[in-house]
Formats: sequence, C-alpha cells, structure tokens
Amino acid sequence: MSEPRAGSSAWSVAALVLRVVLGGVFIFAASIKLGDPQGVSEGIQAFRVPGMPDHLIILGSYVLPWTELFAGVALVLGLWTRASALAIAAMLALFIAMVYSIIAREIHAECGCFGKFRLLCEAKKMGWCKVVENSTMLAMALSLVAFGGGRFGLDRVLGNR
Repeated sequence: MSEPRAGSSAWSVAALVLRVVLGGVFIFAASIKLGDPQGVSEGIQAFRVPGMPDHLIILGSYVLPWTELFAGVALVLGLWTRASALAIAAMLALFIAMVYSIIAREIHAECGCFGKFRLLCEAKKMGWCKVVENSTMLAMALSLVAFGGGRFGLDRVLGNR
C-alpha cells in the first residue's frame, strides 16, 4: 500500500474525517471539563504524581480544557492543522504515560475525560483499554501531523502550509 499524498483527493477526504472525529472528541472532552475545574483538579490528583506542586494542579485544571477546546476547534476547521494535531498528540502521549504510570503502580483511579460518557472504554475506568483508546487517537493525530489536513480546511483557503 502506498503512502498517502498530502494533496490527493483520497487523503483529503480521510484527513477531513480524521480532523472532524478527533477534533470533535477533544471539543466534547473540553466542554465537560470547562464546567468542572474542581473535577479536573481531582482527576489530575488521581494520578498521584510524586512531588507535583499544587499550583501545577490548579494551572492544569484551567489550561488543559482550554487547550483541548482550541486545538479541537482548530483541527475541525483545518486551521493550523499540523500544529493543532501536534498539540493533541502531545496531550495524548502525556495521557498514555500517565495511565501507564497508574497501571504500573497499581493505583485505582477514575478517568474524568468524558464524564459519564464513553468512547471505546467503560466510562471512567482506567486501564489498558484507555491506553489503546488514547493510542488510537494518537495515531490519528500523528497522521495529520505527518501528512497535513488535506484540501478541505482553512489552511488551504488561507494558504497555510
């Protein structure tokens, strides 16, 4: 199978689907978190990162949802596609590392990413399914970083590369 070409029609359609799905997931997750900064803070604390100062937990409680929202909206619109996909990929890589960390330390923690809703995994349950779920989204994001957002986005209209 050949590598997708950034300007091909097939890749443009695939990229549009990837952008809308992945961006939509992050917009949805952000919308849940924006209304509950205390819940986000508790979610961050659930990972029990040794030595994490309180001010970083508070900062993360407010920055994470807004970053998810802006990156998700930009991705759906195809605006700064590679940069927004890279931001999402970085968040996903961090989430994967954190989930792996609690699995390795045998810590029971709940995920507040999607509230009471679920994607592939049981709602709120942290475990290997979350690693697979986030790894799938990471692969989607990295494909957009590598090959761009295709023809159907604001990057094309605005002449962004």
